[in-house]
Amino acid sequence: MNRSTRIIIPLLFLSAVNLYGQEQKSVLQLAEAAYARQEYAVAGALYNRIARQKGDRMPVEQLMKMARSFQEIGYYKEATDIYKEITSRPDRPDAAYFAYGEALRQLEQYDEAKAQYALFSTANADSLQLKNMALKGCDSAVVWLGKAAPVQLKPLKELNTPGSDVVSGVVQKGLLLMSNGYRTMALSSGSQAKPPLDKRTEQPYYKAYVYQQYAGDNSNAYLEELVPGLLGKFDYNIGPVCLNNTEDTLYATINIQGKGVPYTGKGAVNGVRHLQLYQSVKKNGKWEPLVLIPGINIEGYSSSHAVLNSTGDILYFVSDRPGGQGQTDIWYAEKQADGSWGTPINCGSQINTVASETFPTVNEDGILYFSSRGHAGMGGYDIYRVRGAKTNWEAPENMKLPFNSGADDLGLILKRNGYEGYLASSRKGGLGRDDVYYFSDPNYFTRVDHGRNDGPGTQPNPDANGNPHSNPNTNPNQPSTSGNTVPPGNGGKPVPVVKKHTPEEEADKKKLEELKFLYDYNSTALLTESRRILDQVAAVLKRYPDWRVVITSFADNRGSDQYNVDLSALRCYAVIDYLANKGIDPKRLYYSNKGEKDPVNGCKDGVPCKEEDYKQNRRSELRIKW
Repeated sequence: MNRSTRIIIPLLFLSAVNLYGQEQKSVLQLAEAAYARQEYAVAGALYNRIARQKGDRMPVEQLMKMARSFQEIGYYKEATDIYKEITSRPDRPDAAYFAYGEALRQLEQYDEAKAQYALFSTANADSLQLKNMALKGCDSAVVWLGKAAPVQLKPLKELNTPGSDVVSGVVQKGLLLMSNGYRTMALSSGSQAKPPLDKRTEQPYYKAYVYQQYAGDNSNAYLEELVPGLLGKFDYNIGPVCLNNTEDTLYATINIQGKGVPYTGKGAVNGVRHLQLYQSVKKNGKWEPLVLIPGINIEGYSSSHAVLNSTGDILYFVSDRPGGQGQTDIWYAEKQADGSWGTPINCGSQINTVASETFPTVNEDGILYFSSRGHAGMGGYDIYRVRGAKTNWEAPENMKLPFNSGADDLGLILKRNGYEGYLASSRKGGLGRDDVYYFSDPNYFTRVDHGRNDGPGTQPNPDANGNPHSNPNTNPNQPSTSGNTVPPGNGGKPVPVVKKHTPEEEADKKKLEELKFLYDYNSTALLTESRRILDQVAAVLKRYPDWRVVITSFADNRGSDQYNVDLSALRCYAVIDYLANKGIDPKRLYYSNKGEKDPVNGCKDGVPCKEEDYKQNRRSELRIKW
């Protein structure tokens, strides 16, 4: 073995080595037991100790486990050094070539990865499928890297720690997170100077948190443990957590509790601590105790990462239970008439592969996002977007750059405004194991849908006639109806009955349509006065739940035409975002971004104007559709 392989292990492993060095069992026995329990940080340190002692005499099987241990905790360079040594040996297993290719792909060394995949020979159909997907992924990644990314991802410095931090959902007041890096922070629920460590990673266990970024302006943003009175009594990993739309039902992923865990094989090896799904309902303002979700969990297997569809009647989750396509699959259960969940059903081979699928999220009606190692991708877990439901799905699409990389990319989450989002990634350059990244993309839905006009309530640009884009399942120009009748002489076809509006409704409509929200130059931030008025708008819209609103926004004539179109779109989103966080369903909100069209004064290209005149053109207006 070359010397570099024997000296690469980071100092973080030393505590594990010293701890286990005091045990009565041999180092090899401890390493094998830790590996069987998926305690990869501990196993890697112990195998490395053996490697320092045995050098070239270390059996190749132990080297393979050592390399995989490093790969599982994100030390890809260290893993490639070991795989390189293994493949130079005469007793190398064929699997080493594939594992070597995987580690190289995670480092985005795609040509080198292809060379190793090509050397991998197998008669196993599943392994052959993974090889073909890996080769296809390398070719695709090279093409994607040659194109400019449509948006930029920015690390969210206020949320990232040296540990692992993941955004798992959006709630009315902010973002749901799961993290193992916040436990030492001085939060209202307390801090831990030395939190217990998960031996799989030698990092603290995860807890669930909420980032309250909507409590007034962003200066009031703060991070808090999520429902500590409910979740604080549990040990081991907690999260992710999902809330329903009304935020009165909570679904939590939690490790099984207790000192003993099931055995996972022969010999005295304490087994893997599986994940289970719990549920709690809020009644009279208080959360009831968490209970295991009946019918979802299976003893001896994990169930985790629950997420609801947009209507709340389908629960998607991740499990390694029998009957799946591969290692972990995405399953679903339908809500029954009595409120319980039906028998879980596998989402099928269009989504699930012989490898692992995980971290489903729902950001749009009829669309599922998930991460996978089994579809053609850039390496590690890639994020995919797929249209459909239950077992009926179109072909998943890789989200490409910048959302994916050679490392693990997980949990793409969109805010309610539909153009800002987050994901977690272990890509190079981050602060910790998994970091939270933020993006803002006014053309998100047009781009990911390839021009198909079916985003969740809003779309970026008006059509050729200047009409606002919207959810295709609703038409803002269609009059509201209170029911259908079948009058004689109409061939039996239903005719909508147009609702008559009261004088009060007409007056409220007129007041809303006279409002204007102004902006500072080159800014999308709502002014204090605009926020105050929008509070009143939200109150009116709550009185009339069938009203739909078109937000039309404009820019002044300074800047290019396309820049001003995008700027006016972001101003539309600012209004939508504010109203959505005041409890207005985003599906009722439409927008039309006009750019520098239709100024209210003579400020056009080539015409010098005063700043006050420019400001009057930087505006958003409302139009009611009923």
